[in-house]
Amino acid sequence: MPDGTVTATEANRQFSRLLREVEAGGRITITKDGRPVAVLVPVGDERHAALGAAVERFTALTARGLPLGYAGGIDRDDLHRR
Repeated sequence: MPDGTVTATEANRQFSRLLREVEAGGRITITKDGRPVAVLVPVGDERHAALGAAVERFTALTARGLPLGYAGGIDRDDLHRR
């Protein structure tokens, strides 16, 4: 099952179908006003939880601002360890 994207309205109308797709191993991103607001994934999908945590840490780092020319201190493995 390929991953997919649906609007919140579509998700509301087709929730049973989306659940079947997720049960089959799919991953559905739900958008509102063109922005992702939720992800429907199978229970126990640790990969998604780890990715979400890494994105949150990276977002917090970039929100503080990095100096121009910053060339170190952040790499993918480090984000996943924290």
